[in-house]
Amino acid sequence: MIAQEYDRMAALEETMWWYRGLHANIIHCLDRYAPGMTDLLDAGCGTGGMLTAIKARFPATRLHGVDISEQACAYAKAKSGAHVVVGSVDALPFQPRSFDAVISCDVLGYEMNVDAAIRGAFEVLKPGGHLVLNLAAYQWMLSYHDRSVGQVNRYTRSSAVALLREQGFHIIFTTYWNTILFPLMVIRRKLMSDPGRSDVESFDPIINGFFTTCLAIERLALERRMALPFGGSVLIIAQRPRT
Repeated sequence: MIAQEYDRMAALEETMWWYRGLHANIIHCLDRYAPGMTDLLDAGCGTGGMLTAIKARFPATRLHGVDISEQACAYAKAKSGAHVVVGSVDALPFQPRSFDAVISCDVLGYEMNVDAAIRGAFEVLKPGGHLVLNLAAYQWMLSYHDRSVGQVNRYTRSSAVALLREQGFHIIFTTYWNTILFPLMVIRRKLMSDPGRSDVESFDPIINGFFTTCLAIERLALERRMALPFGGSVLIIAQRPRT
């Protein structure tokens, strides 16, 4: 990802509707499946917005992050105060069985050894620990946005589940999300002109608020474990077996 994209992410990830929805979804999953966690890893932590949101909800949890970008790690350390190191998610620099929870958001779409990344997440989790994984959906949705942020792969729910099961994970729940706004996403990315940068940008407050509300409505389904049939992202909760 180019430096300007990291700068935009760092500036907007606390306020932009998509990041707010992502953070709320991940925190809900942690609340539900790993409420007593003592150590959490954000694998591909970017500029630290997610770690900052988790710190506010789980102040007693020891937070760790890893990202391949030194620029992103500097932002993440400054924002969250977490223990953040430079490294690749397909070669995690942590000891086996170190974490109660691992999260990874929109990282496995980059050029990497995906099997090694998933296997690494399995290995650094404690038995019974949880992985919360968010992925960009549908390979046919590759667009200027993906090129701008360096992403080369997108996933279906079934393809992501298959990858996790191959590495030994037990799947707890999967769903698409960003469903209500997905038609607008398709129109913007597939039918309109390339703006020469990603869709990470400042929105009019009214539009930003409306889009945030749409994702909050969808979260009611997540809270009831109702899987949405399509959307711009895939959310998966998986567990390393206890034995």
